[in-house]
Parts: sequence; C-alpha cells; structure tokens
Amino acid sequence: MSNQNITYFEANRPAQTLISTLRTLFSQPRDFFAAMPVAIFYRNSVFFVSIIVFGLSFLAIPFYGMTMLFMFPATWGLVLIGLRFLSAYLRWAVKTFAKARLSSMNAFQLIGYAFLPMLFSTLSWFGVVALLWSVYLLWLGLVAHCKVKAGTALTIVAVPVFMLALLGSTLVVILSRVVIH
Repeated sequence: MSNQNITYFEANRPAQTLISTLRTLFSQPRDFFAAMPVAIFYRNSVFFVSIIVFGLSFLAIPFYGMTMLFMFPATWGLVLIGLRFLSAYLRWAVKTFAKARLSSMNAFQLIGYAFLPMLFSTLSWFGVVALLWSVYLLWLGLVAHCKVKAGTALTIVAVPVFMLALLGSTLVVILSRVVIH
C-alpha cells in the first residue's frame, strides 16, 4: 500500500516494501503515521514485528553469544504476546480517554511500527534511547493517526512506560538478591 509516496510494509511483498517502509518511518514519521491506512488484518504487522525481533536477536549475538539465535522463538513469542496486550490497552485507552475508535488490528499495527527502534535495544546503552524513541513513535502515532490530543496521548503512553519501569526495577531488585550456589 502506498499513499503520497509513503510505502507501508506488506507481508506478501516484503522485499519490495521493507526498505522503503523503514526509510520513510525514520525520515518522515509524522507523515508516515498520518497517512497510515487502517489495518484490516494482523498479518502485515506480525510479519513486520517478526523481522524486527529476528534482527534484534541477530544484533544481540556479539553481546550475548549465539544463544540469542536459539532463544529467537521464545523472544518472538513473548514480544508478540506483549505487543498484543499493549494493543488491547491502547485500544481501551484511546476509547476511554480520547473518545475515539481504534480497532485491535489498527492498534497492533501502530504499535508494530512504533516497535521499530527496539531493533537496536540490545546495543549496550542504546537500549534506553531505543525505548524512548519507540515511546515517542507511539505517541506520534496516536497524535498523527488517531488524532488524539498531545497531552492525552502522553498520558496514554506514560502508563505502560511507568508499568514497564516498575516491573523492570522490581525484577532487578529480586534478581540482585538471588544467590546461586
């Protein structure tokens, strides 16, 4: 699907659409989300996220070893489940706080495209930058695609970020107290 010289990823044409989708998403994210078509199925988004997770696993090899490639199926499954929960939250939050409609498939598509920076999350401290960039893209998607007010979109995006930070810090504390003999 192409709209105003913007190409969106298509699972049945991945080689023809992936690079131009990435280029547009990096160079014109506001235009990309503003013109994003309504998703009518999950296939394109799942395939796009799968490519990101595979790339993430491949880029993690220098830091974590070949184990990352063998962990790809578990990583892939957990990411898809997490994004599905996040898309359900996003759909609910947009309906509740912004009084707008967002289908489950469109929410997953929005999150899938916003997930792109997480490709670089395993590259040392760049993971924090990738997370913030991903959150920014999600916020931008809500503002540009869903026409949600900037403050409301910030509130919607801040809740999962806060929950993720809380969960992450709790896990760090718990794991720091584990003693392996």
